[in-house]
Amino acid sequence: MNILAKKNRNSVKKIKHLLFLRDVFIIALSAYGGPNMHIALYQKRLVESKSYLTNDELLEYYSLCQMLPGPSSTQTLMSIGYQFGGRVLAFLTLLVWVLPAFILLTASAIFIGAFQEQALQYLRFVQPVAVAFVMVAGIKMIKKSIHNRQGYLLAGMAFLVTALLRHPLDTVVNMKTPWMFPIVLVLGGLFSFFDFKGKVEPYEPIQIKFPWRSLIAFVLVFILAGVIGKLSSNRLVILFENCYRFGTLVFGGGNVLIPMMLEQFVNHAHYMTAEQFLNGVGLVQAIPGPIFSIASYTGATAMQGFGVMNQVAGSFVSTIGIFLPGALLIFFVFPIWKRIKSHPIIVKALPGVVATSCGLVLAAAYLMFLPVGLNWVEEGSFYYTNLKEIDTVNYTKVSTIIFTSALLLNTKIKSPWYIVVAILCGVLLP
Repeated sequence: MNILAKKNRNSVKKIKHLLFLRDVFIIALSAYGGPNMHIALYQKRLVESKSYLTNDELLEYYSLCQMLPGPSSTQTLMSIGYQFGGRVLAFLTLLVWVLPAFILLTASAIFIGAFQEQALQYLRFVQPVAVAFVMVAGIKMIKKSIHNRQGYLLAGMAFLVTALLRHPLDTVVNMKTPWMFPIVLVLGGLFSFFDFKGKVEPYEPIQIKFPWRSLIAFVLVFILAGVIGKLSSNRLVILFENCYRFGTLVFGGGNVLIPMMLEQFVNHAHYMTAEQFLNGVGLVQAIPGPIFSIASYTGATAMQGFGVMNQVAGSFVSTIGIFLPGALLIFFVFPIWKRIKSHPIIVKALPGVVATSCGLVLAAAYLMFLPVGLNWVEEGSFYYTNLKEIDTVNYTKVSTIIFTSALLLNTKIKSPWYIVVAILCGVLLP
């Protein structure tokens, strides 16, 4: 009877894991708009609809991953998979999450042709919908996770620094903008720690078994890839080394990765032209999945002239290279995090980190709104002196943001339907 009960429990667990992976795949097919929209989708499907975790846990994992190098939204999703089913499910979550973007971007690099212009035209309404998703997610997170004046203050300060003052600060202090995100999170935690007024449960020290193998693998692959990449002339080896290095050093998400890739693949190695690379940047914004999946496109494009199979191989090794460091870091950090988060230092600091994360989500919505809702003289320069004097506001996209936000706040329409309608509007409207 015990054996039969154990088999039944294992079968139920497998079914639950398969259902979780199905939900991850559904998110992967509708995850347009970058890492901040991904968090909004996790919140809507995995928290609100399926209750795999709480809103506070999602913000906790998101905050943890924001302080790590690599693709933060991917690492957050892996953390959820790790909580629900351990290391194996976390790894399968990564595979399911990356697969659609890998296939689409590899195919796009091979069959670029006229597909590029058509795709961007058809997906022009997806960006304002993405802004609405992130904005509404930020509002819901604040309502659920902030319960005192300190939390609202920290969220407001995070929004002020990373949104309204982002570009001036970047210039004044000569600091790379991506570093603002982990710094703001740490400062939020410190403020909460020193100003904590709640009660902390007695804490008994526990023995922590560090998963050293994951950290050792992370460091060894970094060193070996660097050495072999330097000595080898094989382009596949070099692509893996380049992407592994990017995945190890990039803080702040995919938008930070893009200029690094441009410098390496266009200006230094000359694996592709600037026009080819920028085609990939446009495509990755229009294809669901993590922005780090641009490595699939650049890997395939870098192998042009070597045959289709080598292009697929280039995409494959680049995709592994870009996501492997973040996965190894999660395998090392997450088990420790689960054991030490009850420590008084963590208990006191975490509310500030969570509140600051709410501000960062709203800041992301604001920063996404700037290029979508307003028209600029020089693209990419978001100082208000750079606004066009005539036709300043893109009223069509602003109206789309407002309408979508109203639907998200007042209806229970599933997330993928918003994307489907946005694509249909792009196809049918002139």
